[in-house]
Amino acid sequence: MSTFMMKDINPRGRHWVICTRVSRMWDYRGGTDDGQIRHVDLVLLDAEGTPMYAEIGPNNIESKKPLFAEGKVYTLKRFRVIKSKPVYRPVESEFMIEITCHTLIKEKHDFPTDFPIYAYNLTKFADLPMLVGENKCFIDVIGIITEISELTTIQLQNQTRATSRRTIILRDQSNYEMKLFLWGQRASEFDADEVCALSQDGPVIVIFVGMLMKSYRGEYSLSGNTACRWYINSEVTEVDDFFDSLGGDFQPIKRVTPDEHQYIPRPVNVEPQQKTLHELFEISPYDFPTEGFCCIITISRIDPFISWWFPSCNRCSRTALPDGNDYKCSHCGCTGSTFKYKICVIGTNGTDEAEFVFFGAVGQRLIHKDVKLLMRSCHKANDIPSEITSLVSQKYLLTINVTSKCFDKAQRSYQVNAINCAYGRQPTIPIVKKLAARFAGGKRKATSLEGTSSTEASLQESHQNIKNTPASKDTPALTLSKTKDCSSNQSKVHARKEKLSRRQFKNEDPNQQKDDDSLDHELEDDMSNAAAGDNSLAISGDDNNGGSTKP
Repeated sequence: MSTFMMKDINPRGRHWVICTRVSRMWDYRGGTDDGQIRHVDLVLLDAEGTPMYAEIGPNNIESKKPLFAEGKVYTLKRFRVIKSKPVYRPVESEFMIEITCHTLIKEKHDFPTDFPIYAYNLTKFADLPMLVGENKCFIDVIGIITEISELTTIQLQNQTRATSRRTIILRDQSNYEMKLFLWGQRASEFDADEVCALSQDGPVIVIFVGMLMKSYRGEYSLSGNTACRWYINSEVTEVDDFFDSLGGDFQPIKRVTPDEHQYIPRPVNVEPQQKTLHELFEISPYDFPTEGFCCIITISRIDPFISWWFPSCNRCSRTALPDGNDYKCSHCGCTGSTFKYKICVIGTNGTDEAEFVFFGAVGQRLIHKDVKLLMRSCHKANDIPSEITSLVSQKYLLTINVTSKCFDKAQRSYQVNAINCAYGRQPTIPIVKKLAARFAGGKRKATSLEGTSSTEASLQESHQNIKNTPASKDTPALTLSKTKDCSSNQSKVHARKEKLSRRQFKNEDPNQQKDDDSLDHELEDDMSNAAAGDNSLAISGDDNNGGSTKP
C-alpha cells in the first residue's frame, strides 16, 4: 500500500497511510505536574521533514500510548485528520492527527538512514519580546549556553506541591542573551554536570524546542515544561553555522549556586463569597477582599460607546495611544503593543444591575475567538461583532472585583477575574424593579435585547429613544441608542484606531477559534501570575485539546 506525505493529508480523506518518526512525545496533565493525563501529545515527521502534531485522547491512552516510543519510525493508518488547534501548537501546521481506537500502528525498521529526526522552526532572540502572550505556537530557539543554575524549589499558587526550576542563560550569534527557565521534570532531567563538562572542550550549542515566551516585571524569559526538549551540539545545519560564527572563541559554562532555595509562599485559597448585586452595592469598594466576590448575572446590554478592544502595551499592559503609524505607551514609552479584549457589558440578577468588564484573556475565554479575528470582521470603527452582541441574555457565574472607577463614582463597575460557570442563553432577562438612579440618569445608552422578554418594559422606562433593528439569524436583535452629545473627537479616535488596526492586519492570516483546553495553559506556573496572585478560573469544558507547558 502506498504511503502519503504529511503535506498531502487532509480532513477530506479517511484512508491515509503515512510513514512517520515520533520526534517528540509527552503527557499533558493540565496546569499541574502530578495531575491526571488529559491527552498524550506527539510531534511526527515524515521523510521530507514535514512536521505534524498528533494527539492520543484520554479514552485511548491506555491502549495506544504503549505502542509509541520517541525516536522510532512507524506506519500509521486509520487515523483522523482534523483542523489544527488555534493555540499551543507544537508545530505550525494547518491540520493535526487524532489517534483513535481504530488507528493501526506498526513499527517500521527498513527506513532510510537520512530519515529526519528533529522538528523545529527557530525564532531570533530579537523577535521574542513580540511573542509575549501570543501562545499560538510553541517557540524554538538556538543559542550557546553561558550559565546554568542549580535546581531551586518554587512553590506556585496553582501547584499542590513545590516544583523544581533551573535557570539557563543562552546567547545568540548577535550576543543577545535570553534567560530560560526549565520547570518540574524537565528541570530535573537537564544534566547540568554533563553539559558543564562538555563546555571545557568546546562551546555547547543547544536547540531548545517547545518553549513559551513570558514577561515578569519587565524582564523577558523563555519557559519550558513537558513540551520542551533540547538538542545539544546536534549535527544539523543551524548548529554548524553557529559553530562557524564563533571562530573558536568560547568560555566554559559558569555554574551558579543560589544562596538559598527560592520559595514563593502558596497563598491561602480563600473561596470568594457569593453575593447578589444589591448586596455588593451595599459594600464599600474599600471593603472588597483581595479574592473578590462571586455573583450570578445575566447580560442585559452591551455598551456600544466603549470600545471592545484596546492596544495593550507589551511591557506594562496599559493602554497604548496612537503615535504616527503605530501605538506608543505614554506610561513607559514602549512602542510594542498587542490588541486585547475590553468587553463592557451591563449585567443584572433582578436585584440590581452593574457594569462588568472582561479584559484580555478573560475576554477571550468569553468569546472563544482571538481578538484580531473579530477586529477584521468589523467594517467601521464602532462596529460590534455578532459574537459580542450575542452575549445578551447569556447567564454566568463570575468572580469579580471592583475597578478604579468605583472609587470615583457611585456607579458600580466590576472587573471579571474568572468565569466560573456558563449557564447558557436565558428565555428572559431578570427584571430590575427599581433601577438605581446612577443608571437612569446616565447620558450614555447601551445595546439591549429586543423582543418580548420580561425585562424590556423596565429597560424602556430607563433608556429612551431606542431604535429597533431587525434580528439576525445567529444573534438576538439589538436596539442601539444614539446620544446627541457623542463628541466628534470620540469618532475621530475610533476612526484612527480602525485605520491603524487595518494597516497592521492587512497581511496577516485570520486566527482560528480558541479551544477550551488551551485555557488550562493559562493556569500553569507563570512566574508573573504566581507573584501577582492571579487566581483566575477557566470555563468548564471538554479538555480534548491543548499543549503542555508552564507559562
